[in-house]
Amino acid sequence: MQRERDAGGGPSRRRLLAALGVTSTTLAGCTDLVSSDEEMADSGAWPALDSGEVLSDFQDLGKWTARTGTVSASADEALTGSQAAVLESEGETAELTTTFDGLDLSKLEFSDGLDLEGWDTSLAVKPESATRIRVEFVAPDREERLTSVRLVPDGFDGWFRLDCGYQQKPAEEPDLSAVTRINVVAEGPDGGPTRLVVDDLRRTRSADNGKAVLALYGGHGSHYDVAADLLEERGWAAAVPVSPERIGEDGRMNHEQLRDLSDRGWDVCPLPAPSTPLPEQSADGKRQLLEDARAALEREGFDDGARHLFVPDEGFDAESYRLAREGYDAAFISNSGTTGVPPTEMHAIPYIWGPALHTGVRRHVNIADQYDLLTVIRVPRLVDEEPEDVGVDENRMSIDDFGLLLEHIDHRGLDVVTPSDLVDGTFERDREEPPEPERPDGAVFEEGRSHAFEGSGDEETPSFELDEGVLVATVTGDASELAVDLVRDDGAEIDETLVRVGGAEGESVTVVEDGAYRLEVVADGAWSIDLEQPAVHGDDLEELPVEASGSGSAVVGPLWTDGDVRVVATHGGDGAFVVDGNGADGHREVLVDRSGEFENPRSYKAGGPVWLDVEADGDWTLSITDP
Repeated sequence: MQRERDAGGGPSRRRLLAALGVTSTTLAGCTDLVSSDEEMADSGAWPALDSGEVLSDFQDLGKWTARTGTVSASADEALTGSQAAVLESEGETAELTTTFDGLDLSKLEFSDGLDLEGWDTSLAVKPESATRIRVEFVAPDREERLTSVRLVPDGFDGWFRLDCGYQQKPAEEPDLSAVTRINVVAEGPDGGPTRLVVDDLRRTRSADNGKAVLALYGGHGSHYDVAADLLEERGWAAAVPVSPERIGEDGRMNHEQLRDLSDRGWDVCPLPAPSTPLPEQSADGKRQLLEDARAALEREGFDDGARHLFVPDEGFDAESYRLAREGYDAAFISNSGTTGVPPTEMHAIPYIWGPALHTGVRRHVNIADQYDLLTVIRVPRLVDEEPEDVGVDENRMSIDDFGLLLEHIDHRGLDVVTPSDLVDGTFERDREEPPEPERPDGAVFEEGRSHAFEGSGDEETPSFELDEGVLVATVTGDASELAVDLVRDDGAEIDETLVRVGGAEGESVTVVEDGAYRLEVVADGAWSIDLEQPAVHGDDLEELPVEASGSGSAVVGPLWTDGDVRVVATHGGDGAFVVDGNGADGHREVLVDRSGEFENPRSYKAGGPVWLDVEADGDWTLSITDP
């Protein structure tokens, strides 16, 4: 990276002050800032100080209250103005809060609460003794708060900018146009103490649509053989973080395959593999490792992707962060959640673990869709195994779950982008807004075919034909466990799990195209399966709100939905609880896939005639309403 220097060989003081937004009238008491953080400021360590709108510069701490611990001013650590705020506690938690009734928002033309609808929020933080940071947006009451959660890498105690993407959403729908309070919560190490320095809370305009980056970690052969084709069908590109020295190893992509993906618009990015964790290395050792990783990919012609560092799992400290800012345009560093688009902090972009599809990833995709945020999804090696046979903590992901992930991103309408898109500002995509659904007067589907099968244990049925339409499967028998996959004879698409019941009987629904199919049955006893394709007419569609309940597996619908709906689901059983939404347009969205007792709301991107498919081993309820 070329850096501006003054005549004495040090970083340019003029550029330093410009980067910090500091003028000659604000330098009093700030000499320690210039001396201690001079090099980082020169390399652009404090992004977004000259964009968006300041919500608080922490110059008047009378507007902030420490609900746990204490809050004080620090002139030595200020990024803007004359002071920053220090939040600290002898215990494991320290909490800072402000109400916007008490802040001077006249410059921003607010009266009743703070309007954050269509805005991203960020905050400069220095976690000197903190392992996790939460920022809560109360909108307008505590029951309607959105929460941003960021895990702090072990040993990281320097400044970075926290983009407040949302990870936790309450049962009640928040109203971001009326934010009445912001809470900043620091969680320290076990037993404490806790210390967090904060400065420069601001908002910047959000993108016009949610985004996703797919990061196919390690450059495995399955990423090329399976994932690349599935993404190509959708016109999507991804990132491939690779360790340069492992390219071409057994089971990993070679240089020719990586060049092929690069030619398709993918980013081939550095993922260093240090023998010693970065925080334990000397400054020279860290610098050499990061420089070598980028240079190795540039020598292979992967210049675009080589700009974006994926930090190794072994850790990331403040010195490594500073070096990453000097040598890279972006860095992905932690397992967390969503962030703004584009991130104001390009060198601390969080990601989420892809195999946690049913315990966090779908929720993050939904939040990114609703609030126009970015989610980065880490995808490990893909394996051709049943999803239930691949643990969420294993360093692999089933092909079926990966297919569901792509379907969910597609259905939710996120733009799939690359790290280069974020850095170069090419992340916006031309999209056609879907037409408003019109309630049909006549037939939604004509009556189709019916089939009946019976058997015992694991079997595969002969091939059979289905028409386009809804398909209802009814299962009876003495099997205590039974799963049925609906498989296209032509091998197209990912197999559909049609039925999974924990008892002797159950009912399931899906929407199918016409063609030849077969059933793959896994069971521990005798079973019979009846398949029917009933006619569906406009006057069969039930209006919302709808309350439904039952025990075991069942079908709810057909329902008429004008657009997105809200589903509050409860389950009292000990085993699996799965709720899928199926639309007449062919979409399928997994709303719930959990085990044991459950009670939580889910958003569902519906629209038009839909059916909800419930697979359960106990009593359940669904409350289906407009948002």
